[in-house]
Amino acid sequence: MKDLVLGGEGLIGSTLIGELNRRGHETVSLDLKSGCDLRYVDDEPFRNCDRVWFLAWDTGGVKYIEAADSQHEQFKHNSELCARVFDALFRTRTPFLFVSSQLAGLPNAYGMTKAIAANWSLQLGGKVARLWNTYGWEHPSRRSHVITDLVLSALTSKHVACQTNGRERRRFIYKSDCVEALIALADSSQQTAEIAGGEWVTIARVAEEIARQTNAEIALGQRDGSEVMIDPDLLLPNWQPKVDLSEGIAKVIRDARAYLAVENGKATKAQQQAVS
Repeated sequence: MKDLVLGGEGLIGSTLIGELNRRGHETVSLDLKSGCDLRYVDDEPFRNCDRVWFLAWDTGGVKYIEAADSQHEQFKHNSELCARVFDALFRTRTPFLFVSSQLAGLPNAYGMTKAIAANWSLQLGGKVARLWNTYGWEHPSRRSHVITDLVLSALTSKHVACQTNGRERRRFIYKSDCVEALIALADSSQQTAEIAGGEWVTIARVAEEIARQTNAEIALGQRDGSEVMIDPDLLLPNWQPKVDLSEGIAKVIRDARAYLAVENGKATKAQQQAVS
């Protein structure tokens, strides 16, 4: 099978491509990070594949999707992305799966555009996976998510620095478990599914686990964090996450240490070149 992954260089997309390739599929990634702006792509890639995975989105952690100064651009980018991609899917009739979110429908750019896209997908006969809090190591940036940010602060400052009081809750699922569920949905007769970790976990508990594994101190903030307490109910039959939170955090810490080693090596090389 030939799979076209829109957003194949993101956290979920890159993991999905790795797993599809492991299963013997041919994969093609189109991603803004590699120079493909899907708002302007033609229909050809959609015709030349057996299935499309619609993961591309203007998104990030809470600090990005709730930022007042990013709302207009998120509305604009995601609306243009939907118009182009869904138009191509309408014309080519290629089977596809759209990745929605627990936050779909919230009154911000991310939530409203995700809700529109999920309904548009169903109208076109596509499948929809609704995700809760997928995590794994990401390149740190304004868009990175909370576990990456907390791990990085623990490793660089020996303090797990949380901007909130940590009482807000999430249902975390590690990226490999998320991808396994996405493939299971795509290969099934089920049209929609909600994919989440098994329990609600406070950010404070996440911070405590990161602190335990890195021998760091915890520094919680004062303000309340946001949470959306919606339980998943349209579950996949015979599927359960395999990676528990402690193991998933250990994997993020391992990847973060590898990233920091590379960055420190670059900095040392630059200093040596400056001296010479």
